[in-house]
Amino acid sequence: MFIYSGKLQWLRYGAGELLVVVLPNGPVRVGDTVYLSSQWTVDGSGFKKQKWFSAQTVQKVVKANNGDDTFILHGGYYLYEISSQQGYKTINITMSNPGGAKDHMTLERVYQSKGEVAAQSARIWTGKLDWPQTASDEPFTAIVPEGLGDGKPVLAFWQWTVDANLNPKVECIAQGTQTAETPANDKIKFSFSDHYSLDCTWDVKTEELAVHMQETGKHEQDIGPFKLAALIEFHSEDFTPPDIPLEKQTFDVRYPQTEPALPRIQAPLPFPRTLLETLSHTAAYVDQAGYLAKYAVGRYHTLDQAYHSLLKQVDELTNQIRELSGKVNELTTVNEAEKHEIESLQKKLSDALDAAAKREAELTKQIQDLQKALAKEQAHDEEDHKALDEAHKQLQEANSRIALLQKQVLALQLALGESNSTITQLQAQVTNLNKVICELRGELEAEKKHNADLSRENGDLKNRVASAERETAAVKKTLEQTTEDLKKTKADNDEKDKIISGLEEGIVAVKKDRDAKQAAYDELKKSTDIIIKELQDEIAKLKRGGGHCWPWPTDGPFDPPFKNIPPFKDTGSSPMDEKWWKNMGMDESMARRLGLEK
Repeated sequence: MFIYSGKLQWLRYGAGELLVVVLPNGPVRVGDTVYLSSQWTVDGSGFKKQKWFSAQTVQKVVKANNGDDTFILHGGYYLYEISSQQGYKTINITMSNPGGAKDHMTLERVYQSKGEVAAQSARIWTGKLDWPQTASDEPFTAIVPEGLGDGKPVLAFWQWTVDANLNPKVECIAQGTQTAETPANDKIKFSFSDHYSLDCTWDVKTEELAVHMQETGKHEQDIGPFKLAALIEFHSEDFTPPDIPLEKQTFDVRYPQTEPALPRIQAPLPFPRTLLETLSHTAAYVDQAGYLAKYAVGRYHTLDQAYHSLLKQVDELTNQIRELSGKVNELTTVNEAEKHEIESLQKKLSDALDAAAKREAELTKQIQDLQKALAKEQAHDEEDHKALDEAHKQLQEANSRIALLQKQVLALQLALGESNSTITQLQAQVTNLNKVICELRGELEAEKKHNADLSRENGDLKNRVASAERETAAVKKTLEQTTEDLKKTKADNDEKDKIISGLEEGIVAVKKDRDAKQAAYDELKKSTDIIIKELQDEIAKLKRGGGHCWPWPTDGPFDPPFKNIPPFKDTGSSPMDEKWWKNMGMDESMARRLGLEK
């Protein structure tokens, strides 16, 4: 495992923030997962110090002659092009988005696994750190690269808001070995020290890590708990072990086990007849096992990418809901203000209408009084005309003010309707987004279950492929040993084929002679059966009543015995008498066949 740390530089959104990158298998291959942990200075929604953790899949690897690699990560919105330097001592990252923006950063390796790859699972925890005067809501990352256990390595990364010298965004790394205690109550405790002492408690059930942090001779406090961000199962995603640094060692060797590692199948199987066909079928089964293994691994990576894509969609939809909820609150506040303003205008309108109605009544009364006075006097002097004109003018002004107030009320009512419509639409969008989130969470659960099933299938396939490889090696050895025997056997077979060819020609001649004799026999039997039937019919007639002439056939197999015998005449004797059928030239066997023997 390689672990790197450095600074995130991404436009104005990531300005010198702590960045931790983990390569679980060291030098990467296509399909490996790479983990990145940092925080945004400010995200796209304007929120500050939002931590983020991302698992990206290696899409493409280009190897250089000097041993360095260039590989592409792409599992979300951003694309990362990473190139290693000096045998993965440093990595250069070029980060870009679909809009074409790019930024560059360089990270140094702070940890490298030694010896064999750990069999236990590695874990990464992330969270936030608050420390008096120096750290406020800063990112914190803890890693156990070779699992939990006494003497195993552990690292912690965090960032000071300002350090003791008032320098901003200073990276701090604590690295040591675990001093483990006896597990109790589903909790495992371990501690390690650098400049800071960290006492850690890992909850087996919740996977959370609680940390008590103490600066030597100074402040101490509990931080966390930190949530598990990644569980790394080594070799769980691929059947090919990752490249690890090689070391020269002297070791003893032993012969392999003579007994098979897997139980033998004793049931009947459709084995081919020859050795070469058996070897061909064995190779075909190994190829099929390899195909199934590759398919399972490819399916796993596809589901893993879909899983992370769904997680990103859930995060984006959550942010949209947060933004829409803020807009709904703002519009609700504006709506309340507009309601109060409309109520105030309606009250003013009502007061104005009441005053106008009252004024109109007064003016009407004045006009009526003036008209009555004019009718009586039958004269219209100049003062009466002026008073009447003034009253009409005041009435028109009152009507104009009423119309203007009605227009203002109508405009405010329209604005209120539009605000209510906008609020209704936003509430519907929030409901739909909540529904989409529920569906995506259901899909996530299904994908998790499917991933677990595929992991189990990968284990079975791994065992089957290993067994098939061992059997193939044994078969290949057998094939080499039998090559010479096959050549000798082939030469003997050629000689025997010549002998067999001669024998087959003799067999063909014998078959032809046999077929001719069989045809003569069949013809003779057919004619004999016809004569026997005629004799049986005639005898049946004689049995039923009285003698009569018996016309014998003039051809057939019985021609020689009856050729010179005259036609039979009734002598009063029965055909069942021995004397009768003997006189007819029949022997005992023929009489038995004709049913004449008593």
